[in-house]
Amino acid sequence: MQHIKRIFVFTIVSLTILGFYIVYIKDNNKQNSVQAKSKEIKFIKEITIGITKLDTINPILTKKLEIQHITKLIYEPLINISQDFNTTPCIAEECSKLDNLTYIIKLNENKKWSNGRNVTVEDVEFTINTIKNSDSIYKENTVAISGIEKIDQYTFKINLVEPVEFFEYLLCFPIMEVSTYNSTKPMGTGEYKITNIEKDEISIEGSEIKIKLKIYKNTTELYNEFTRKNIDLIITENTDYEKYIGNIGIEENLITAREFYYISCENIKNEETRKYLNKNINKEKIIYDLYNKKYSIVDFPLEYGSYLNKQNTLPEDVIDITGEIFTLSTIAENKEIAKKIKEQLEEKNIKIEIQTYQNSNADLILKTRTVPITPEISQYFDNKETREKIEKIIQIEDKEILKKEYEKIIENYYKELPFISLYFNNYIILHTDKLKGDFSGNWYNMFYNINTWYKIL
Repeated sequence: MQHIKRIFVFTIVSLTILGFYIVYIKDNNKQNSVQAKSKEIKFIKEITIGITKLDTINPILTKKLEIQHITKLIYEPLINISQDFNTTPCIAEECSKLDNLTYIIKLNENKKWSNGRNVTVEDVEFTINTIKNSDSIYKENTVAISGIEKIDQYTFKINLVEPVEFFEYLLCFPIMEVSTYNSTKPMGTGEYKITNIEKDEISIEGSEIKIKLKIYKNTTELYNEFTRKNIDLIITENTDYEKYIGNIGIEENLITAREFYYISCENIKNEETRKYLNKNINKEKIIYDLYNKKYSIVDFPLEYGSYLNKQNTLPEDVIDITGEIFTLSTIAENKEIAKKIKEQLEEKNIKIEIQTYQNSNADLILKTRTVPITPEISQYFDNKETREKIEKIIQIEDKEILKKEYEKIIENYYKELPFISLYFNNYIILHTDKLKGDFSGNWYNMFYNINTWYKIL
């Protein structure tokens, strides 16, 4: 009996100890789990962007793609372009059309340079004159401006030498401060400011994010530093970048760029023939074979924006044109594209004769155009009557009415198919898998959502 009591006491003590141990272990594991999770979500809002061969940080003079986008964080325009390609007020709070040659602009009186001085008409006039007299990427934006007339410190008129449709879209050039334009660290009005400039590094700071712009001698050096994770993000147009840096630990975002590839076919009078040709050109395969799947197929050159938001589909062809012969004119630069089109159509028993010179009388003419900042589409149509019709339509000032008229043009395009849309090239944003956030943007500005970016430690 005494022996049984001892066993009972021992069992109770053991169970009590075991209970305390289990509770302690569970609690400790919970704490460890919480601490682990806490470590997982630690992040910083400091980003390193890599570029090669900096020319200048001046947004008017730079020819570097990355600098053009980064400076949009520092310098602001009169009128901004939104992510969906609409115009929005910026330094100019009002822009009114008085007549075909005159616009009146009212500046936002709350816009200040980083030294606290207000932006004035003198700054705007200085910027316009500087652009007009330099080899700036914005030169075309100002070519029609004959001059400005100051009304008061914050109001002025812009006079044009000829009417310009969608002129407000052209007011997207950065405004520069007069006294610091030629300094090594000019001032802007944007959320971000240049805090330090060295030979191989520029520091830029905003209210939420710090950016280090690392400058390298060549692409090889840039790629090596990116693969070593010494850079968080790079921008490239190289569709074969994976051959040099692979894809492990790298995330890719494609931004539709400005080069539109298409085939004019207005010299073929039968609309059903055009539709049959369009259906039998495999655009996906061309992109796969020539651009490593990095280009974007489109059905119309404005569909990447919101100016036209109506989606259409091409009707099915109703005729068979096998056995027919067509000429395809192209410049030497696009010969490989023409060869792919020839191969595909000849698989359908449609013979293609490639002409590596400009022939306006060819059945098919392979073309490339840089899309403008304005939503102007007449340039894609060869038919004089259609072009004149579009040129009249774009004079409509009511934006909603203009959209409806444009939609009619697009509907007619899908019925007649005067040109075959192929694809756009893309800018490629590459970043490490530690960098997170919203990387959507457009060719005008890739950094709309940079304040959402963060780096996981």
